[in-house]
Amino acid sequence: MKKLLALLLAAVMVFALCACGGSPAPAASKAPAEGDAQPAPEGETYELNFYHIFAGVGHEQKWIEKAIEEVKEKTDGHLIINCIPDGTMGGEDELIPQVFSGSLDMSLSGPSVWGTNGGIDEIGWSELPYIVTNYSEMNALGEILPELTNKQLEAKGVDLYCLGAMSQGIRCLLTIDGREVNTMADCKGLKIRVPSSDVYMSTVEAWGCAPTPMSSSQVITSLANGTIDGFESDPASITARGQQESFKYYIETNHIASLNLLMINKTNLEKLPEEYQQVLKDVFKQICIDQCVDRVTANEEEVEVIKAAGVEVVSLSPEALQEFIDADIAYQQSWIAQYGVEDIVAEAQAYVEANAK
Repeated sequence: MKKLLALLLAAVMVFALCACGGSPAPAASKAPAEGDAQPAPEGETYELNFYHIFAGVGHEQKWIEKAIEEVKEKTDGHLIINCIPDGTMGGEDELIPQVFSGSLDMSLSGPSVWGTNGGIDEIGWSELPYIVTNYSEMNALGEILPELTNKQLEAKGVDLYCLGAMSQGIRCLLTIDGREVNTMADCKGLKIRVPSSDVYMSTVEAWGCAPTPMSSSQVITSLANGTIDGFESDPASITARGQQESFKYYIETNHIASLNLLMINKTNLEKLPEEYQQVLKDVFKQICIDQCVDRVTANEEEVEVIKAAGVEVVSLSPEALQEFIDADIAYQQSWIAQYGVEDIVAEAQAYVEANAK
């Protein structure tokens, strides 16, 4: 018994010596410095749901799919984005409130749609008439718009983050045979279909038109039966709806730039590892810029489709275009003053002036 106790005591002493000085203890892991990206847990997979109303075969979806693949590649397949287009999961009035609440992660819609649903109408300033007047200016605006939108969202404490702005094109005026427009005087009394939006109604009303709000699905029938004399839209929307057979003149008023905001619920974004958040931001920022550039060529092709249907493209003289711009400036400026976005708009216009190519 004594021999056994001696052996046990010896073993304990050897163990104690090893622990005290036999080999170095493992180094403590270094705490990440403040602001450093936190590494993603090894093997963990994250999923985001992204539903929108744009066509699954459309220009926006083509570029969204590029972004999704790039995000997947750069996160080694650990950040998956499930995207369902075509309004399959609901219209804008259903999807957008879900992004605000966080029950849906991401969606794509116009600034005024986000503004109306979130009680932040002031973020709709980029949809005002003649904030920009051509595609070069529009692409520059698309570069700076997410940054300015995030500045507005943060100031209001809104739980959204804008990842980018995607171009739908610049809207023009379309009229039926016998209603050609070469100057603003030709607009007097024209019944023009517009969306149910104060911005669109005020824009054409300033030209002397009679704004007629209705659904885009009613345009073809309404043109045929004389309820309206024309409407306003962008090239891609016209061809997607097969409306090019229904009007005669495509007048290049270039009055509203349609830049749709790609938003994500900020709380849901911040649940991702920081390195994945950065990948998501970087990829979508660049993809949206590239999409805006590519949209120019795509819309030129859509205009050729419209012309092939027998539509005459009317290029306004610089003097005639200036008449349209001047008519809308009073409304534009009153809206800007009403919502107190003078500084934001001035910053945008300075950037556009410096960067439009």
